[in-house]
Amino acid sequence: MTDFILTIIIATCGGFLLEQVNAPLPWTLGPILAVSLTALVSGRRLRWPLFVRNAALIPLGYSMGRPFTLETGQAIISQLPFMLLATFVTICAGILSAWLMFRRTKINLTSCLLGCVPGGLSQMVILAAEMKEADLTAVTIMQTMRMLSVVFVIPFLAIHVLPSAGQSAHLLAVEHTGSLLVFALVAIAGAVIGKAVHLPTATLLGPLLATALYIVCSGHTAPVIPVHYLNMAQICVGSYIGTSIDLRKIRDYQGMGPVLIGSVLLVLAVSMLMGIALSCLTPADIATTFLSTAPGGLAEMGITALVVGADSSTMTAYQLTRLLFIMLCYPYIVKIILKKRGL
Repeated sequence: MTDFILTIIIATCGGFLLEQVNAPLPWTLGPILAVSLTALVSGRRLRWPLFVRNAALIPLGYSMGRPFTLETGQAIISQLPFMLLATFVTICAGILSAWLMFRRTKINLTSCLLGCVPGGLSQMVILAAEMKEADLTAVTIMQTMRMLSVVFVIPFLAIHVLPSAGQSAHLLAVEHTGSLLVFALVAIAGAVIGKAVHLPTATLLGPLLATALYIVCSGHTAPVIPVHYLNMAQICVGSYIGTSIDLRKIRDYQGMGPVLIGSVLLVLAVSMLMGIALSCLTPADIATTFLSTAPGGLAEMGITALVVGADSSTMTAYQLTRLLFIMLCYPYIVKIILKKRGL
């Protein structure tokens, strides 16, 4: 219990400090940095219960499913071939980056495959935690550096380099907001069912899918979870990740830096080219298609879409398609690649 309380205090302080300097994802990255650095300096490994992390994933999964509306579903259906193509190209670029990382460093192939594919920091680290062969520290470092690069570079390009999209191309329908209690039960049921059918990261993906399905079937708008509760959930997830990281192993990752920078530039270049191609093949403007294919988080890309006047519905559809494909299918792709190489 003493370790648990100490970890909470350290993690909360880390999140608060990063929020004060306006760092991206402060309540996830703050606890990760604070807890892992404390363990490095003190030489004492802190502990965090797995069931607390799993419980915290439920509201996060719900929040990720909230943007899904009937309009988003229609956009996915109408442009599904392009979305799958964009997802396929992005994953191929990530796998190529992973292969280069594996060849140039001493990091195992499983960790490289999970660290280089743009599936989101939290999602890929959670997947890594569930795969015994993965080096959680290496995956977290790779995903964190990729995420930081994307968070700073993509909004800058969208706002200052790409032509403005003007006003958003769609109108939001007026819908009734559903009860938070009902949606909470839906999210919990999704987590339970996800566990029962052995979904990867079931307590995250189950609530996401259940929430999206309920929104489409009921026509209700999912209510927003108060930000303080989401911050608490992020602290729980970040604390678990922080206690799983051993920063003393960084010295074993010689050569990671240059390859990681190259892999981030490769994925960004591929995203830009896909955005240009999709703007020619679909009615969407370049700002919308670029944010749709950008290897960033849904929240960060959504905020950027609002700032530049891009079509947030189309952007959400593309981002959710990539996220769902990576969460549902990518673990099996990794296993197939490893099996082919006899690992």
